[in-house]
Amino acid sequence: MSLAAAVDTARFSPAYAGPPPSVLIAEDEKKQRWTLIQQLDALGIVPLTASGGYEAIRIAAAERPELILLDGLLPEMHGFEVARFIRQVDRDYRPHIAIMTAIYKHIRYQNEARLKYGIDEYLIKPLQPESLTALVQRVKERP
Repeated sequence: MSLAAAVDTARFSPAYAGPPPSVLIAEDEKKQRWTLIQQLDALGIVPLTASGGYEAIRIAAAERPELILLDGLLPEMHGFEVARFIRQVDRDYRPHIAIMTAIYKHIRYQNEARLKYGIDEYLIKPLQPESLTALVQRVKERP
């Protein structure tokens, strides 16, 4: 599916009615971060961004986004640890947290991420636009 088709699907789907979810991208690689920003912008979302683990925690605490996209290997504090920290510090704040990785692809890592770190989604890089669109829709549909 092309980016344009994914955008049309998201914008005109009944599940996507109303304002889009707030999103935080925590990605240290500028090119990857820029690609995600462009994909979300095409969906009408202006994301918050962080390039390191501590910055992601500060932004999440202040802004409380509904969706947090974490690179698995952030500087300062890996995305897995950021997710665990967010889950443990404020039990009332339950954002949808997705880890993005090109390295830890094995199902064993995915299961561990869900159980040990409280990860909701495990995404393999490079993210396809239709995968990101589907993720945004799932977050939008959450109660």
